[in-house]
Amino acid sequence: MKNVVILGSTGTIGKNTLEVIRRQRDKFNVLCLACKKNKNLLLKQIEEFNPRYVYIEEKDDDFVRKFKKIKFFYGKEGLIEIVNLKEGDIFIFAIPGINTLPAFIDCIKNRKTIALATKEILVSGGQIIEELKKEYNFEILPIDSEHNAIFQIFKNENKNIKKIYLTASGGPLYKKKKRSLNLKEALNHPIWKMGKKITIDSATMMNKAFEIIEAHYLFSLSEEQIDVIIHPEAIIHGMVEFIDGTIKCVSFLPDMKFPINYVLNYPDRVDIKLNKIDFGKIEHLNFKKVNQKSKWLNLAKEAIRKKGSYPVVLNGANERIVEFFLEKRIKFYNIINMIEKVIEQHPYKSKLNIEDIFYYHNWARREVEKIIGEEK
Repeated sequence: MKNVVILGSTGTIGKNTLEVIRRQRDKFNVLCLACKKNKNLLLKQIEEFNPRYVYIEEKDDDFVRKFKKIKFFYGKEGLIEIVNLKEGDIFIFAIPGINTLPAFIDCIKNRKTIALATKEILVSGGQIIEELKKEYNFEILPIDSEHNAIFQIFKNENKNIKKIYLTASGGPLYKKKKRSLNLKEALNHPIWKMGKKITIDSATMMNKAFEIIEAHYLFSLSEEQIDVIIHPEAIIHGMVEFIDGTIKCVSFLPDMKFPINYVLNYPDRVDIKLNKIDFGKIEHLNFKKVNQKSKWLNLAKEAIRKKGSYPVVLNGANERIVEFFLEKRIKFYNIINMIEKVIEQHPYKSKLNIEDIFYYHNWARREVEKIIGEEK
């Protein structure tokens, strides 16, 4: 049996991972569950899957007291201790943000199997991780549906690539004439059920900007080799175009259990009785080019070109601005404009270490607070 560590067990990816494991209890053992704050759901998960280890962000003696046989971990040190569990076989990184970046790097050094769903890790730490690839020659199993699709194609053929296409549903603004959304509208994604932050990122298309940066590091592609196409049905998740004009694509219904099942069982394929595509019932598959002058697209390309502090500030500023939008303190149309403002003001640095990444991330968050305070 594979021992699975799930960092982010109470989020969308974590819950879907546990559902995939439920369907294959003879193949997987949940070694460790980790979450930040949702202890009510974590309690139910512990009772069902009986992990040997559990992580919560802050120590809670009342909660811990309920479980005599479980070893608990807390805080930044706890995340490092988890990835150093020798009995762990596959580590699912699904806690949003950059707090798990040091643990991710330790996981690489421990030569463990890594399945990645946390975009911020590669967006902010991609340059460092790229250097580690040369030394440790590791493979990241991507969980995001778009990168998972490209990964599946690349496993069989990764030469003579002209470009790849990451598909995007278009989010709640697709086909709407207005350029802005209220909070309720922005959280109403037409296809995917996700956490609030990533849903807002989908509405602004910043989610796709981050996916472009991820793809650059995952597949060692130049910015010219990465394109995005709007595909509102979300049936095709990624496409690879070869130099002879042939295009391969990977399709599945918009359900994260497909890529999760793939990475858990990799390199094998296992049928866990998910609903399959019936092309006979699909009347149309629509595709539309994205506007190449879109701000989110240019931000992504600039992040790939400049590297260093640029993508770190991009991510940190977006994170804090989205928090303000979720609190109804700013308008939707201000999100991208504020990101640009923060990036323009930041003291650029070309090469970063781990400490620099956290410094620039926190600087960006503080700068957002300063700008919003000044605009009141």
